[in-house]
Amino acid sequence: QYLNKNKRLIIKKQNKINLKEKNMSHKSEVQKQQLSEMNKVMAIFKNSDGLIRPHFILTGPSGSGKSNSIQMLCDELEISFIEINAAQLTKEGTAGNSLSKALAPLGNSGDKPTICFVDEFDKLFISGNNNCSLAHETTNGVQNEFLKVLEASKATVAGDYGKYVDIPVKKVLFIFAGAFNGEENITIDRLREFGIKTEFIGRVGLVYNLQKLSVEDMHSILDKSHLFDTYLKLFPTAVKEEAAANIKEFITSSYENNTLGARLVNTLIHQYFIKGGKLGFEEAKQVSFQKPLEF
Repeated sequence: QYLNKNKRLIIKKQNKINLKEKNMSHKSEVQKQQLSEMNKVMAIFKNSDGLIRPHFILTGPSGSGKSNSIQMLCDELEISFIEINAAQLTKEGTAGNSLSKALAPLGNSGDKPTICFVDEFDKLFISGNNNCSLAHETTNGVQNEFLKVLEASKATVAGDYGKYVDIPVKKVLFIFAGAFNGEENITIDRLREFGIKTEFIGRVGLVYNLQKLSVEDMHSILDKSHLFDTYLKLFPTAVKEEAAANIKEFITSSYENNTLGARLVNTLIHQYFIKGGKLGFEEAKQVSFQKPLEF
Protein backbone atom coordinates (compact mmCIF):
# COMPACT_ATOMS: atom_id res chain seq x y z
CA GLN A 1 0.00 0.00 0.00
CA TYR A 2 2.89 2.36 0.83
CA LEU A 3 4.57 1.54 -2.50
CA ASN A 4 1.33 2.20 -4.41
CA LYS A 5 0.90 5.53 -2.64
CA ASN A 6 4.52 6.45 -3.35
CA LYS A 7 4.10 5.47 -7.00
CA ARG A 8 1.01 7.68 -7.31
CA LEU A 9 2.95 10.61 -5.87
CA ILE A 10 5.76 10.05 -8.37
CA ILE A 11 3.28 9.89 -11.27
CA LYS A 12 1.53 13.05 -10.04
CA LYS A 13 4.86 14.87 -9.81
CA GLN A 14 5.88 13.71 -13.29
CA ASN A 15 2.55 14.86 -14.74
CA LYS A 16 3.17 18.31 -13.25
CA ILE A 17 6.64 18.41 -14.80
CA ASN A 18 5.23 17.37 -18.20
CA LEU A 19 2.51 20.05 -17.96
CA LYS A 20 5.07 22.68 -17.01
CA GLU A 21 7.32 21.73 -19.95
CA LYS A 22 4.32 21.90 -22.31
CA ASN A 23 3.35 25.33 -20.99
CA MET A 24 6.90 26.64 -21.38
CA SER A 25 7.90 24.97 -24.68
CA HIS A 26 6.63 27.72 -27.01
CA LYS A 27 7.78 30.73 -24.97
CA SER A 28 10.80 32.93 -25.72
CA GLU A 29 14.01 32.47 -23.70
CA VAL A 30 13.47 35.79 -21.90
CA GLN A 31 9.90 34.83 -21.05
CA LYS A 32 11.03 31.41 -19.85
CA GLN A 33 13.65 32.98 -17.59
CA GLN A 34 11.13 35.40 -16.06
CA LEU A 35 8.60 32.63 -15.42
CA SER A 36 11.30 30.34 -14.05
CA GLU A 37 12.43 32.99 -11.55
CA MET A 38 8.85 33.71 -10.48
CA ASN A 39 8.31 29.98 -10.04
CA LYS A 40 11.42 29.85 -7.83
CA VAL A 41 10.21 32.80 -5.72
CA MET A 42 6.83 31.17 -5.20
CA ALA A 43 8.38 27.77 -4.45
CA ILE A 44 10.60 29.34 -1.78
CA PHE A 45 7.53 31.01 -0.32
CA LYS A 46 5.62 27.73 -0.18
CA ASN A 47 8.51 25.54 1.02
CA SER A 48 9.24 27.96 3.86
CA ASP A 49 5.56 27.68 4.85
CA GLY A 50 5.14 31.39 4.17
CA LEU A 51 7.98 32.50 6.45
CA ILE A 52 9.91 33.93 3.47
CA ARG A 53 7.79 36.41 1.50
CA PRO A 54 9.61 37.88 -1.52
CA HIS A 55 6.83 40.22 -2.68
CA PHE A 56 7.31 41.37 -6.27
CA ILE A 57 5.99 43.62 -9.04
CA LEU A 58 4.95 42.12 -12.39
CA THR A 59 4.72 44.31 -15.48
CA GLY A 60 3.71 43.62 -19.07
CA PRO A 61 1.37 44.88 -21.81
CA SER A 62 -2.36 44.51 -21.28
CA GLY A 63 -3.32 40.95 -22.14
CA SER A 64 0.24 39.60 -21.81
CA GLY A 65 -0.96 36.89 -19.44
CA LYS A 66 0.14 38.32 -16.09
CA SER A 67 -2.82 36.94 -14.13
CA ASN A 68 -2.90 33.74 -16.19
CA SER A 69 0.81 33.07 -15.58
CA ILE A 70 0.53 33.50 -11.81
CA GLN A 71 -2.57 31.31 -11.64
CA MET A 72 -0.76 28.65 -13.66
CA LEU A 73 2.20 28.71 -11.25
CA CYS A 74 -0.16 28.59 -8.25
CA ASP A 75 -1.87 25.53 -9.71
CA GLU A 76 1.46 23.81 -10.29
CA LEU A 77 2.71 24.57 -6.77
CA GLU A 78 -0.72 24.05 -5.17
CA ILE A 79 -0.78 27.49 -3.53
CA SER A 80 -4.02 29.26 -2.64
CA PHE A 81 -4.76 32.30 -4.82
CA ILE A 82 -6.95 35.39 -4.46
CA GLU A 83 -7.13 38.42 -6.76
CA ILE A 84 -8.03 42.03 -6.02
CA ASN A 85 -8.26 45.00 -8.39
CA ALA A 86 -6.22 48.03 -7.33
CA ALA A 87 -8.05 50.30 -9.80
CA GLN A 88 -11.12 50.09 -7.56
CA LEU A 89 -9.30 50.83 -4.30
CA THR A 90 -9.87 54.04 -2.38
CA LYS A 91 -8.18 55.40 0.70
CA GLU A 92 -9.57 54.09 3.98
CA GLY A 93 -12.32 56.34 5.26
CA THR A 94 -13.49 57.52 1.84
CA ALA A 95 -16.38 56.16 -0.23
CA GLY A 96 -15.54 53.12 -2.33
CA ASN A 97 -13.75 49.79 -2.03
CA SER A 98 -11.07 50.23 0.64
CA LEU A 99 -8.19 47.82 1.18
CA SER A 100 -9.81 46.50 4.36
CA LYS A 101 -12.80 45.39 2.27
CA ALA A 102 -10.74 44.03 -0.64
CA LEU A 103 -8.57 41.86 1.63
CA ALA A 104 -11.54 40.33 3.48
CA PRO A 105 -11.42 37.05 1.42
CA LEU A 106 -8.00 36.34 2.98
CA GLY A 107 -9.92 35.47 6.12
CA ASN A 108 -11.01 32.25 4.40
CA SER A 109 -7.47 31.08 3.65
CA GLY A 110 -6.72 30.21 7.25
CA ASP A 111 -3.06 30.26 8.16
CA LYS A 112 -1.72 28.61 5.01
CA PRO A 113 0.54 30.21 2.35
CA THR A 114 -1.59 32.30 -0.02
CA ILE A 115 -0.84 34.45 -3.06
CA CYS A 116 -2.64 37.82 -3.20
CA PHE A 117 -2.52 39.06 -6.80
CA VAL A 118 -3.08 42.83 -6.95
CA ASP A 119 -4.08 43.52 -10.54
CA GLU A 120 -4.01 46.93 -12.24
CA PHE A 121 -1.70 48.28 -9.57
CA ASP A 122 -0.49 50.92 -12.04
CA LYS A 123 -3.98 52.46 -12.12
CA LEU A 124 -3.29 53.92 -8.69
CA PHE A 125 -0.84 56.30 -10.36
CA ILE A 126 -3.33 58.54 -12.13
CA SER A 127 -1.86 60.48 -15.06
CA GLY A 128 -3.61 63.34 -16.79
CA ASN A 129 -6.05 63.84 -13.92
CA ASN A 130 -6.99 67.50 -13.48
CA ASN A 131 -7.28 67.08 -9.73
CA CYS A 132 -3.62 66.18 -9.16
CA SER A 133 -3.77 66.77 -5.40
CA LEU A 134 -6.63 64.27 -5.06
CA ALA A 135 -4.79 61.73 -7.21
CA HIS A 136 -1.64 62.16 -5.14
CA GLU A 137 -3.53 61.86 -1.86
CA THR A 138 -5.36 58.70 -2.99
CA THR A 139 -2.18 57.11 -4.31
CA ASN A 140 -0.19 57.80 -1.17
CA GLY A 141 -3.07 56.71 1.03
CA VAL A 142 -3.45 53.27 -0.59
CA GLN A 143 0.31 52.76 -0.76
CA ASN A 144 0.64 53.53 2.94
CA GLU A 145 -2.10 51.03 3.72
CA PHE A 146 -0.31 48.35 1.70
CA LEU A 147 2.93 49.20 3.52
CA LYS A 148 1.28 48.37 6.85
CA VAL A 149 0.11 45.00 5.55
CA LEU A 150 3.27 43.89 3.70
CA GLU A 151 5.33 43.11 6.80
CA ALA A 152 2.54 42.76 9.34
CA SER A 153 1.41 39.50 10.90
CA LYS A 154 -2.23 40.63 11.02
CA ALA A 155 -4.49 42.96 9.06
CA THR A 156 -7.79 44.54 9.99
CA VAL A 157 -10.49 43.75 7.43
CA ALA A 158 -14.20 44.34 7.08
CA GLY A 159 -16.25 41.54 8.60
CA ASP A 160 -19.93 40.72 8.92
CA TYR A 161 -22.47 43.31 10.03
CA GLY A 162 -20.05 46.20 9.53
CA LYS A 163 -17.63 44.97 12.16
CA TYR A 164 -13.87 44.87 11.63
CA VAL A 165 -11.83 41.78 12.47
CA ASP A 166 -8.13 40.93 12.56
CA ILE A 167 -6.96 38.15 10.24
CA PRO A 168 -3.48 36.57 9.85
CA VAL A 169 -1.50 37.81 6.83
CA LYS A 170 1.98 36.70 7.83
CA LYS A 171 1.78 33.92 5.22
CA VAL A 172 0.52 36.03 2.33
CA LEU A 173 2.76 36.81 -0.66
CA PHE A 174 1.70 39.95 -2.52
CA ILE A 175 2.21 40.30 -6.28
CA PHE A 176 1.55 43.77 -7.73
CA ALA A 177 0.79 43.68 -11.46
CA GLY A 178 0.18 46.36 -14.07
CA ALA A 179 0.75 47.38 -17.68
CA PHE A 180 2.43 50.70 -16.81
CA ASN A 181 1.50 52.25 -20.17
CA GLY A 182 2.90 49.21 -21.99
CA GLU A 183 6.53 50.14 -21.31
CA GLU A 184 9.03 47.29 -21.66
CA ASN A 185 11.75 46.22 -19.24
CA ILE A 186 10.66 48.55 -16.45
CA THR A 187 13.26 49.08 -13.73
CA ILE A 188 12.96 50.04 -10.07
CA ASP A 189 14.09 53.59 -10.90
CA ARG A 190 11.36 53.86 -13.53
CA LEU A 191 8.78 52.62 -11.03
CA ARG A 192 9.87 55.37 -8.65
CA GLU A 193 9.31 57.90 -11.46
CA PHE A 194 5.77 56.54 -11.87
CA GLY A 195 5.10 57.48 -8.25
CA ILE A 196 5.81 54.32 -6.24
CA LYS A 197 7.25 55.33 -2.90
CA THR A 198 10.81 54.39 -1.93
CA GLU A 199 9.50 52.75 1.24
CA PHE A 200 7.22 50.57 -0.88
CA ILE A 201 10.00 49.53 -3.26
CA GLY A 202 12.14 48.72 -0.23
CA ARG A 203 9.60 46.04 0.70
CA VAL A 204 8.77 44.96 -2.86
CA GLY A 205 12.17 45.09 -4.54
CA LEU A 206 11.76 42.36 -7.16
CA VAL A 207 10.51 43.33 -10.63
CA TYR A 208 9.60 40.95 -13.46
CA ASN A 209 8.54 41.94 -16.98
CA LEU A 210 6.39 39.85 -19.32
CA GLN A 211 6.44 40.42 -23.08
CA LYS A 212 3.61 40.54 -25.58
CA LEU A 213 2.17 37.06 -26.11
CA SER A 214 3.34 35.23 -29.22
CA VAL A 215 0.98 33.57 -31.71
CA GLU A 216 1.97 30.23 -30.19
CA ASP A 217 1.06 31.54 -26.72
CA MET A 218 -2.39 32.53 -27.99
CA HIS A 219 -2.91 29.13 -29.63
CA SER A 220 -1.86 27.41 -26.40
CA ILE A 221 -4.39 29.46 -24.40
CA LEU A 222 -7.12 28.29 -26.78
CA ASP A 223 -6.00 24.65 -26.46
CA LYS A 224 -6.30 24.86 -22.64
CA SER A 225 -9.41 27.05 -22.56
CA HIS A 226 -12.17 25.91 -20.20
CA LEU A 227 -14.53 28.26 -22.01
CA PHE A 228 -13.82 26.51 -25.31
CA ASP A 229 -14.43 23.08 -23.75
CA THR A 230 -17.68 24.28 -22.16
CA TYR A 231 -18.97 25.56 -25.50
CA LEU A 232 -18.11 22.23 -27.12
CA LYS A 233 -20.26 20.44 -24.53
CA LEU A 234 -23.17 22.77 -25.29
CA PHE A 235 -22.76 22.26 -29.04
CA PRO A 236 -22.16 18.49 -29.49
CA THR A 237 -22.33 18.78 -33.29
CA ALA A 238 -19.32 21.09 -33.33
CA VAL A 239 -16.05 19.42 -34.31
CA LYS A 240 -13.33 20.46 -31.87
CA GLU A 241 -10.46 20.27 -34.36
CA GLU A 242 -12.36 22.28 -36.96
CA ALA A 243 -13.45 24.96 -34.47
CA ALA A 244 -9.95 25.27 -33.06
CA ALA A 245 -8.43 25.55 -36.53
CA ASN A 246 -10.85 28.32 -37.53
CA ILE A 247 -10.28 30.34 -34.37
CA LYS A 248 -6.50 29.91 -34.60
CA GLU A 249 -6.60 31.16 -38.18
CA PHE A 250 -8.18 34.43 -37.04
CA ILE A 251 -5.77 34.70 -34.09
CA THR A 252 -2.84 34.41 -36.50
CA SER A 253 -4.21 36.80 -39.14
CA SER A 254 -5.03 39.50 -36.58
CA TYR A 255 -1.92 39.10 -34.42
CA GLU A 256 -0.01 42.22 -35.50
CA ASN A 257 -2.97 44.51 -34.80
CA ASN A 258 -4.25 42.78 -31.68
CA THR A 259 -4.30 45.09 -28.65
CA LEU A 260 -6.54 42.82 -26.57
CA GLY A 261 -3.79 40.29 -25.90
CA ALA A 262 -4.98 37.04 -24.29
CA ARG A 263 -8.51 38.43 -23.98
CA LEU A 264 -8.93 38.15 -27.74
CA VAL A 265 -9.09 34.35 -27.43
CA ASN A 266 -12.27 34.36 -25.30
CA THR A 267 -13.81 37.05 -27.50
CA LEU A 268 -13.31 34.93 -30.62
CA ILE A 269 -14.60 31.80 -28.86
CA HIS A 270 -17.84 33.60 -27.99
CA GLN A 271 -18.14 35.01 -31.51
CA TYR A 272 -17.53 31.64 -33.16
CA PHE A 273 -20.18 29.67 -31.28
CA ILE A 274 -22.79 32.42 -31.02
CA LYS A 275 -22.59 32.95 -34.78
CA GLY A 276 -23.10 29.23 -35.37
CA GLY A 277 -19.54 28.40 -36.32
CA LYS A 278 -19.63 30.82 -39.23
CA LEU A 279 -17.23 33.45 -37.99
CA GLY A 280 -16.14 35.32 -41.09
CA PHE A 281 -13.33 37.79 -41.60
CA GLU A 282 -15.51 40.85 -41.07
CA GLU A 283 -16.84 39.51 -37.75
CA ALA A 284 -13.33 38.66 -36.62
CA LYS A 285 -12.15 42.08 -37.71
CA GLN A 286 -14.65 43.73 -35.40
CA VAL A 287 -13.05 42.17 -32.34
CA SER A 288 -9.49 41.66 -33.55
CA PHE A 289 -8.47 45.08 -34.82
CA GLN A 290 -8.57 47.64 -32.06
CA LYS A 291 -6.97 51.06 -31.99
CA PRO A 292 -4.53 51.50 -29.09
CA LEU A 293 -5.79 53.86 -26.39
CA GLU A 294 -4.14 57.26 -26.23
CA PHE A 295 -2.62 58.19 -22.88
